[in-house]
Amino acid sequence: QIRLIQSIAPDAQTIGMLYCSNEQNSHFVVSLAKAVCDELGLKYIDGTVSNPNEIQQVTQNLCSKVDAIYSPTDNMIAGGMATVTQVAIENKIPVIVGAEGMVASGALATYGINYYNLGLKTAEMAIEILRDGKNPAEMPIRYLDEFELKTNEQTAAALNIALDGNLLPYAE
Repeated sequence: QIRLIQSIAPDAQTIGMLYCSNEQNSHFVVSLAKAVCDELGLKYIDGTVSNPNEIQQVTQNLCSKVDAIYSPTDNMIAGGMATVTQVAIENKIPVIVGAEGMVASGALATYGINYYNLGLKTAEMAIEILRDGKNPAEMPIRYLDEFELKTNEQTAAALNIALDGNLLPYAE
């Protein structure tokens, strides 16, 4: 997803990391995103919120300091994505996110998982437990290795960003 930012906004040098300080999953994903930023020579600034009332102010603050915003799959930010999008569009800042639902709510784009495929993989594991008697504690963690590009054309138009031919295919 950080590489997607480079594909959409190749001149971006500073990325705002927008997430809820109370969500451990967000801390983990943001740490991974920061590692990629370090690898690519990008700077980053944290913008954390602890309640929904802070989203607008934190987003406005980030927009004054960054070239793009990244938000992982974060429940609080997802719930406030309309606000994030409104502020970001006013400031001409692209927002790349961790989940397709956040794109549907106004974020510009994501490379995300297909939840149907995730359900299939989960069902396979459930069958192994229920039918085959496997112990869940001894089963390996499984990951999806296919991601889908999702974009919001309305947001792209508002930001005056042409997405056609502009995006790199996902590569690890």
